[in-house]
Amino acid sequence: MGGRRLTALLAALALVPALAAGCGGGDDSDTTGASGGGQGAQSEEAMRAKLEEAAERKRRQAQKRQAASEGEPSSVPTGPAPTPPGSLPNEGTERVAPDVPTAKGGDNSIQEFGVEGPSEERVQAARTLQAYLRARFAGEWAQACSYLSPGVKKGLEQLGGQAQADGQRDEDARPLGCAQLMRALTEGVPERALRDAAQVRVLSMRVEDEQAFLLYRNGEGKPSAIPMADEDGQWKVAALDGSPLLLSVDSL
Repeated sequence: MGGRRLTALLAALALVPALAAGCGGGDDSDTTGASGGGQGAQSEEAMRAKLEEAAERKRRQAQKRQAASEGEPSSVPTGPAPTPPGSLPNEGTERVAPDVPTAKGGDNSIQEFGVEGPSEERVQAARTLQAYLRARFAGEWAQACSYLSPGVKKGLEQLGGQAQADGQRDEDARPLGCAQLMRALTEGVPERALRDAAQVRVLSMRVEDEQAFLLYRNGEGKPSAIPMADEDGQWKVAALDGSPLLLSVDSL
């Protein structure tokens, strides 16, 4: 059942192919903290395999970043990241990160997606998410678009083209770009909502291949998740906005 919510989230927000996620809701999850893994205790051999997989992923990411740096420069945010800089105790494992709320007996498919990513990738992805949300709040539409994954920008522009085709046609009108479309979508959104959305505290990064979820709390303290996509060794935002984690009332 957990995979249904995961697929729905990606279809509605990410505008990229849905990720394959396992069912959530382990028996020993906790509504106020990390779950115990959901599938029972892992064997030492399985745990070692997960850690080796995470280490290999680090090496691949380093190679991608080096290759990307030799091409055209890209806008990569720097400075303090809205997440702890060190490794989390569950890094490279399927265990849910500390401080990540889960629903006891409910759907924890996002919290348990893949494995906990390496700290350096979580820091980079957290910087990118924060930069995207801050640029959107400041009305810097082109800058905000630079942090989106190619799949999201392509899907957004396709929707914009369809909207133009369905409306009053103007053969001389240029297709709407990402920045124009994002500005139009943001019009009418209360300033406070954009400001609260931009104040993130990233708690976890769940990774599987070149897809990931950042789990965070916004300015109102609400637990949320947003998909990310690996693009040439850099994590890009793979949705226009995050989605609240569906938890019981007692866990919020």
